Order: sequence, then structure tokens, then C-alpha cells
Amino acid sequence: MDIKVAAFGEKDIISMFKAAGIDTFSVNGDIDKISEAEEKLKQIVSEGYGIIFMTETIASKLDSLVREYANETQPSIVVIPGLGKRNNYAVKNLRRAIIKAVGADIMAEERNRSE
Repeated sequence: MDIKVAAFGEKDIISMFKAAGIDTFSVNGDIDKISEAEEKLKQIVSEGYGIIFMTETIASKLDSLVREYANETQPSIVVIPGLGKRNNYAVKNLRRAIIKAVGADIMAEERNRSE
């Protein structure tokens, strides 16, 4: 079974995926109209892409849609660092996935270990 792989986000970041043979879909990271990015993501999903690498900047703007797809078997959205200010969206997204998978927050900092 072949799985289609896509990269979605700012052109400067996702262009490296093209060299690996991954289909790329660029959007402007400063987009004011979120609906344009939402429609593009929905199009990518409808075209049967099973794995989508998405920049953190775009994923954080499309959080409700990313969360919706997180409950589905496909696509699997992998959030990668993007341009601009880091907001730890990728780490938060990974933490939610781990909690869902194992039922515990294994990424939580251990506190009072010496007690």
C-alpha cells in the first residue's frame, strides 16, 4: 500500500521536502484569511495524503482543524518548526498525542524527585 506524503506550510521551510520527493503545498505564514489555508488543507486531505508535514506557524492557526484530523486514522499530521516566533505548538500537539496513546502525561517534568 502506497501512502501519499505532503508538506504544507511556508515555502522556505517545505522546499527541502521537495528534494525528498514529497509533494509540497506552500502558503504564506502571515496569512490573514485562515479560510484559504483551511481550504488548502482540506484539499490535501481529500486528495488522499496519509502523512502531512505541517509547519508550526500554519498548524497553530488551523488548530481546530488539526485537532479534528487527530481523531481520524488518516491523515497523520506531523507538526514541524516553522518560521517566526516559536509558540511550542508542536510540543503541545505531541504531548496531547502521547496522553491519548498511553493515558498518561509522560512528558511532564518530574517534580520533587528527591522527596
